Amino acid sequence: MMRARSFANTLALSGLMLALAAAAPAQAQQRPYLIWLDAAKIDVAKVIGLPPGQNTPEAKTEFEEVQAIAAARTPEREKAAIADQHQTLSAFLNGIDHAYVENTHREVRLLMREAQIELGILLKSVNRLTNRTRPFLMWSKVRIKPCPGGRPSGTSFPSAHAATAALYATLLSEAVPELADKFEARVKSYNESRLVCGFHFRSDLEAGDKIGRVVGKALLADPTFRVRYNETLPEIRLAFGLK
Repeated sequence: MMRARSFANTLALSGLMLALAAAAPAQAQQRPYLIWLDAAKIDVAKVIGLPPGQNTPEAKTEFEEVQAIAAARTPEREKAAIADQHQTLSAFLNGIDHAYVENTHREVRLLMREAQIELGILLKSVNRLTNRTRPFLMWSKVRIKPCPGGRPSGTSFPSAHAATAALYATLLSEAVPELADKFEARVKSYNESRLVCGFHFRSDLEAGDKIGRVVGKALLADPTFRVRYNETLPEIRLAFGLK
């Protein structure tokens, strides 16, 4: 029985590895799980630093800021913030003037997804170092009311949403510099949604933004990823109606 289970597990693992290899680009197949970067060369903890200590004046100021922003949100802004809860390229691009159509340009979506996976792997290395309570879970005389829908769990620091937005902006601006200002404006509104919903503090967003940009620049500097990026670059520009 034990041998049968072991054999079944081996088959399942082999199937998973084959599926990953088939789904990955040729250049990525030499790197299991789409790991492009050397994690040892990116000191994530040094990049993001630490959040303000609990019960410090800085932490109190941050909480009061989120409290005020969340309390003042309009139904329209809440609706937009709820839509921004999705960490996808389409969700990021919503709200800005562009020619990109959702669920088109498959290679662009795959490239951004691969980069996002890389970012997620690096963030996992520091998530266990902090255990910051999210604003809407903290007790106060007046509690912060979170946006309806899915409520995030885990540490509040750093913000994976802010990191993803910065990553997208870095990679897209390299290919489409004509829209760089729009991408940066979208980063700000996308991140603000996390304050509007009471999901993050300002320093969470700042830390996420820093690591997202570092990872984006590191990917662009990586020769193997750069080949993959350059192959997709014409389609990125085409996706935004540019040549």
